[in-house]
Amino acid sequence: MRILYVLTILCVFSVTASAKTLEVGDGKAFTTIEAAVAQAKAGDVINIHPKKDGSPYRGTALLIRTAKLTLKSADPKKPVVLDGTGFDYSGRGSVPRAIIQFDPGADGCVVDGLTLINAKNGSHNGAGVRINQANDVTVRNCVIRDNQMGIMSNGEFAKKTGARQVIEKCEISRNGAKEDPGYNHNLYLGGTSVTVRECDIRESLTGHNVKSRAHLNLIVNNVIRDSANRELDLVDAEGNTDVAGSDAYLVGNTIEKAANCQGNRTVIHFGRDGGAAHDGTLWLVGNTIRMPYASPVADISSGKGVVFLKNTVEDAGAGQAGVLAKLGDAKMIAAGGENKIPAKFNVSLTKAPAMPEALVQYLKNAEKKTK
Repeated sequence: MRILYVLTILCVFSVTASAKTLEVGDGKAFTTIEAAVAQAKAGDVINIHPKKDGSPYRGTALLIRTAKLTLKSADPKKPVVLDGTGFDYSGRGSVPRAIIQFDPGADGCVVDGLTLINAKNGSHNGAGVRINQANDVTVRNCVIRDNQMGIMSNGEFAKKTGARQVIEKCEISRNGAKEDPGYNHNLYLGGTSVTVRECDIRESLTGHNVKSRAHLNLIVNNVIRDSANRELDLVDAEGNTDVAGSDAYLVGNTIEKAANCQGNRTVIHFGRDGGAAHDGTLWLVGNTIRMPYASPVADISSGKGVVFLKNTVEDAGAGQAGVLAKLGDAKMIAAGGENKIPAKFNVSLTKAPAMPEALVQYLKNAEKKTK
């Protein structure tokens, strides 16, 4: 056992010792981020400095196939802006469909503290970040705005790709394309599993704030508001959502509809917009949901149903009669304790099932952190 322990320590030391920090910026070893990415090895950190004249890195296009790279701002107090204006993020050949794209092989990569703006292409899906079948990718502390798509991702549950995506502490706003309205979103996600936490997600230009076809969604402690259409559209994908347990957990979010929303005024849609099933349940736990008009809080067009636990629904529409949940193929509207629902809302509830153990444990851990 001791020999195995020593070998393990030596292996960890070897990987850590071989990792390098590559400096990008005026007067640094690399003047472009692309050049640093081309030289980087697994585990390296690419440290990006603001330009001395305050200008952005223009036309940045990074196609990453190296594992465990970290791309980060050298100074969290000074924004580093990657501006795609004028570049065609076509996806053809070695050109990415995003300012930063993680392809297979880029497992374990991190983007931290960057501002990503103005990614466009002729298909209306130029993105700030694209996660293409890579696992364990984290996007943290970023501002992602004014692209055709904010963040896109994809993967397959059977192959366990697009797994354990994490988007945290980001500001994601005003992404969309007026030339292709309704099909461009702040987040358009897919794959095995995704966590979105502690983000400010707002003002999608034409589509939804959060659209996901991922097998499993954990959406925690975000502010999600003022979308052009639904705030969350959690829908089907063959091979991902038609597998048992394709659930969505919305925990501790503040979700608010814009009073002047011109698109779909439903707050949350869980189900399908295509031909595949959605074999799961929508869990709403401890959210505050503000409704300025009489639209469904949750529209369940496929799946097992929706569960309400400890939520507050605020009727900001001068006492209108709202709808707590609209059911399609689903059979269940269940409620636990401590829900606050306006008296005029159309509510028909059954007894809530027990929370899955994974959710119980998550909530316990979150409570410990706040004490």
